[in-house]
Amino acid sequence: MHKQTMAFVAAASLLAVGAAGCGGGQASSSSSGSGHVTISFMEAMSSGTLAPAMEHLTSEFNRTHKNITVTLEVQASYSTLEAKEQASIAAGDPPTIGQAYEDWAANYAKSGAIVPLASYVHGSNGVSSTYINSIYKGVWKDQFLPGGKLYMWPFNKSDFVMYYNANRLQQKHLAVPTTWTQFMSVAHAVTSSTNGTWGFSMDPGTSSAAANGTYLYVALLRAYGGNLMVNGRVDFASRAGVEAMNVLKTMYDNGSMKLGTSYPGQTALGAEHGTFDLSTIASYYYNNEAIAGKFTMGVAALPKGPAGEGNVLQGTNIVMFSKATSAQRSAAWTFMKWLTEPQQTAYWAEHTGYLPVTTQADALMASYFASHPYQKIAAESLQYALPTPAEPGWTEGIGTIATAIQEVLLQNKPIKQVLTQEQQAAQTYVSQGG
Repeated sequence: MHKQTMAFVAAASLLAVGAAGCGGGQASSSSSGSGHVTISFMEAMSSGTLAPAMEHLTSEFNRTHKNITVTLEVQASYSTLEAKEQASIAAGDPPTIGQAYEDWAANYAKSGAIVPLASYVHGSNGVSSTYINSIYKGVWKDQFLPGGKLYMWPFNKSDFVMYYNANRLQQKHLAVPTTWTQFMSVAHAVTSSTNGTWGFSMDPGTSSAAANGTYLYVALLRAYGGNLMVNGRVDFASRAGVEAMNVLKTMYDNGSMKLGTSYPGQTALGAEHGTFDLSTIASYYYNNEAIAGKFTMGVAALPKGPAGEGNVLQGTNIVMFSKATSAQRSAAWTFMKWLTEPQQTAYWAEHTGYLPVTTQADALMASYFASHPYQKIAAESLQYALPTPAEPGWTEGIGTIATAIQEVLLQNKPIKQVLTQEQQAAQTYVSQGG
């Protein structure tokens, strides 16, 4: 699912209004000069308003940093981006920096293709501890690979929220659920075969393509106190993992949850069958379009479990490739740092539907949050949103969760047995690096 989020965000960005304050400007020339450095950024912000927002920020940086020129190497999709980055590494000619998911970065670091960033972050041109503390907790943790080394810098981030049919809940005198126990109860209460209504629909995903349902299980696992990995070992067959799967199983068995493909939660919500949709903030625009004014769509944080709100951080970070010269690395860090400064991350959030990565941007976005309250809800949930493991092989590893969901729900296999079996499969993927 996380590699499909870009298309949702492109649509969500159509709702964005106003700038956080970046002035216009033209990109500076890439011609050489005394002390002038040209760097390249390979990225996939190519659709909707993502492209003009990225182009604007790059032009503004080039205008205000006369000795640095950033050129964009735009790719059509995340799959193309990954393939191009891998090919450029193999050819010995990678870009200076590039977007990367956590497991990509783990593979790149394993081969020495990217460099650690701690010396830049904490160096003379680095950022203060106050600023680091203002980066959302989950976002900051996301920058580290196993072993504790800082290899990434935050860029485009989103997380999960709960969309709901506010009219239906009001008509049935039901409160918006804030816990998973309440959610299960409300989902069951709105389920009626006579009226053709139910709680929500989800796509469980497949072994080769994780989907919203896959990540919903991860959120549930965390809400019940579990983790995908503990001390370097896959651990979703824990007590918390069983409890999380039992939530899905209970709702599927009583008819309050239905399965589908191609964003069935959005389709069911818009058709007034489903009452909820649990998906990323980036899907707001599409959900709103599907509803087409038939009812009021509410947005709330994901329900809490015994361990609090579990959430899943989505989106990519930026990595620096090791083939770059010292001067290029220094220039690249200046650009990376600039992108996450409050003014720029606020502009990016307002114009793309992604979220600001630092709380320091909140004051700049006060009027935007007032007119887009759902974005503020999602931004506040960033403190609970954690990434999936930054391990080589985790792309395949998370597919085992999708398999487990299907086996438990559709084949009625024992939860603990299935989770144990798929956990072992995931561990093999991680151990072998994919």
